[in-house]
Amino acid sequence: MTGPTPAMLGWLQRAVRHEFAAAQQFTLQAVVARELGDTALAAECEESAFEELLHAQRFAAALTQAKVAFGLGSIASLPIGQSVGELIRHARTTEAAAVRLYRDAARACQGAEPLRRLFESIGAEETIHHEQLTQRLRQAGELIE
Repeated sequence: MTGPTPAMLGWLQRAVRHEFAAAQQFTLQAVVARELGDTALAAECEESAFEELLHAQRFAAALTQAKVAFGLGSIASLPIGQSVGELIRHARTTEAAAVRLYRDAARACQGAEPLRRLFESIGAEETIHHEQLTQRLRQAGELIE
């Protein structure tokens, strides 16, 4: 294959939007967690926000290499929450959405190995984060599935 198809580029653009929205969500969740007195959760949210920005950069680099505009459009507003449990549940939902998005994108990018590997790599990182949030909810006795 000579280059990514328009559909593959669409997956990349969607991924960039998701990662920026997630970074915004985690940044705001850090503020709420700090206000609730949970400085450990606030620090975790800040770290997650930074990780999401790094993911956005990796996807944006793939778009740049393909010489395609970022095409961000409006970035989704993701739920924040008002309690520690809500913060973690909303973060977990966002990570689950990323896992599904990048799994589907990797499948759609078969034949464009660098893109497929990019989606799989970031998807694996998001899976780990989702599992950590799930474990945190279990430990708090707040897992609702």
